Amino acid sequence: MERTDLPAVKVKTRTSLPRNFRGRGSLKLALRPGHRNSAGFTLIEISVVVLIIALMVTTATVRLDTYLPTSRGEAAARDILGTLDLARISAIAYGREYSVEFDLDEQQFRILTPLDEEGRLARTPEDRVALQWKILPSGVHIGGILKNTGQLVEAGTFQVRYSALGASDNFYIYLENDAGEGYTLTLRVVALTGHSKVSQGRETPAPVGDDDF
Repeated sequence: MERTDLPAVKVKTRTSLPRNFRGRGSLKLALRPGHRNSAGFTLIEISVVVLIIALMVTTATVRLDTYLPTSRGEAAARDILGTLDLARISAIAYGREYSVEFDLDEQQFRILTPLDEEGRLARTPEDRVALQWKILPSGVHIGGILKNTGQLVEAGTFQVRYSALGASDNFYIYLENDAGEGYTLTLRVVALTGHSKVSQGRETPAPVGDDDF
């Protein structure tokens, strides 16, 4: 059989990928018509992100404004209750009368000790050493103190006294909030034990009936 020699055909082979080839994803993107390679964000995308952030900040601010009045009122109530309890415990520990003085005009309160500046028992009320004033937080104020006689004190100074046994009188301290009546708290001092507690709303003494005797 006669052999016929065909001319050699040169085939170009490539052992490396193009420099701009980054995998299948890049190859697909490169094959898409009208594809534009861009590393940045468009103005529309940035505007959408800014709008979402603004909505989130607005929602968080509204929720924070709802919780802040409650937090301020509860913080003030805890501070007053802690001061009252400290005065009661000190009276029992030292066997002397301690008092908590409320200044309703300046909206502040403090503890009055039975001692003078030299650490001895004070001879007159004017000689008694007082601890530093505590000021109520902004947006919270004492609307009044209801005495056991039914008198409501709304101005001036008022003292809650604790005996050497820790006993006191019945008092209702109304802690009001600028956010509205719904945030009002009542701090009550129980006469026999001197303990104090807090309740929601404006609490008043229950009327005495025939069944109470």
